[in-house]
Parts: sequence; structure tokens; C-alpha cells
Amino acid sequence: MSRHRHPSDTPGVQAIRLFPPPDLAAAGRAHEEAAAGGVLGPGGRDPAARFEALVAASPAGAVAWAAAGPERAREVWGEQARLGMAAVDVRLRQQDGDADRFTLGAGVSSLAQRAWLAGDERLGRRADLLACELAVGGWPGRERLDRPDLVLLLDPAGAHALAHAGSRARLGMIRDFPVASPDGGGSWKRPGTVDRLLDHVDRQAHLAGPLVLLAARLLRTLVHPAVGPPWPRGAAAQAQRRLAAHTCRDAGSWVLGLPWLLDTARCFPGVLAPVRRG
Repeated sequence: MSRHRHPSDTPGVQAIRLFPPPDLAAAGRAHEEAAAGGVLGPGGRDPAARFEALVAASPAGAVAWAAAGPERAREVWGEQARLGMAAVDVRLRQQDGDADRFTLGAGVSSLAQRAWLAGDERLGRRADLLACELAVGGWPGRERLDRPDLVLLLDPAGAHALAHAGSRARLGMIRDFPVASPDGGGSWKRPGTVDRLLDHVDRQAHLAGPLVLLAARLLRTLVHPAVGPPWPRGAAAQAQRRLAAHTCRDAGSWVLGLPWLLDTARCFPGVLAPVRRG
């Protein structure tokens, strides 16, 4: 998968400038108060609980990006990714079943996104590979799954499928997702694509909300679809601007949308506009 050219390339696209929503400052203060209360503190917290806290602390980087600039945000994202992945081994030993595995995989994928945004490609790749294994391969060290499509069946809102698709897109692994085939009595051998995962997000978007849908549709314009005609020229840039417009509406939209805007712009610099502070 090319990181630089795509049929929908739109040369000369102006940078997208984002203006933080008015309620972001209050959300940032609430996060700081939670951190001060020990949510991210090392004292007395076991590594598994620390992992869960760091996954939940995703707003910190987006708030820092608005308040102090990209460099400070990269520091925050990098620290979260390093601390979170340091606790993953302990978390992996707490194997609670398939549904828990998909939740863990989505959390690891979130940490991977932060590592890439921080510029730590080695850690980002390690985390994305682990997220992919959790989603379709089973718990590390166990026998592989008989039903790899369970990543869809146990993901009612589509959010985990979006996280897994993001890991696949970052790794360039867009055509090796094993899915059920309607042919041959339900064979599990036909390779699928990231597009199939994102189609699942589209179908479930009424449960997850518009930001998840917009992020998924942005990704769909950047990977080869499994079926149907190619996306029209400039579709990726249009999808990027739609996500950007929604991201600035409120704090919740900002903390979800900003990382996806920055991550996709980083992965596809010849397709998408750079994202700047307003």
C-alpha cells in the first residue's frame, strides 16, 4: 500500500486549521484532576490497572495539542504509549475470554496510534502487530481461532473494528484479514480486506455515533475497497474535511477525531492536507 500516492490525490490542498471547541478547556481540567487523583499515578497500581487507566486517558494528548502545541502533544502521546505497552504483558496474562480479547486489542491499537503520533515507529509497529494478533489470531501463545470473524460478531458498536482497521492501515496489511465466505458452505479461507471491517463500522454507526462513522469513511477512501467502483478523485480530502468540521464541535468530538485526522494525514501525506492549530 502506497503511503504517498493514490488515485484520489488532490495536489495543492491547503492545510486544515482546527479551532478547539469552547468546552475543551473544562474537559482538560477534569482530566488533570483525575490524573492528580491517582488515575495515572504509579503508587499502588498494578500494571494491568495502569494499562486500563492509560487507555482511558486518551484525551490528554488531544487537549495538549490544543493548549500547548504539537510538540507537547507528542510528548504526552509518547509517554502514554510507552507506559501502556510496558504493562501489556501483565494484562495479557489475565485472559478472560474472546470478548475481553477484542476490548484489549482495541486498547492496544489506541496505544499504537499514540506511539505513531509521537514519532515512535518501532513501538507503534509492535503495538499494531499485537492488536492484529488479538483481533484475528487469538491470545498470544494459544491456538489460533476457528472463527476469526468473531472480531465483528462481538463488536456491536463497530468501535473495535475501526481500531483494528486503523492498525491494519498503519501496517499496510489491507488484504489478509480472514473472513467467512458465502461460498463453499461457509469456508473460512477467502481473504478479506480492511474495507470489510470498515463496512461493519458503517452498518453499526447508529450505535457508535457520527465521529466513528466519519473516521471509518475517511479510512475507506484511503484503502482499496473490497467491492464496488473506486472512490472518486478527491474523495479522501473531502472525507478529511468532513471529519475536521465535526471534530471542532465539542470536547468529545475533539478527543476522538483529532488523533484520526493527524494519523491519517501522517500516513498519506500525498493525499491528505496537513493539520494545523487554528
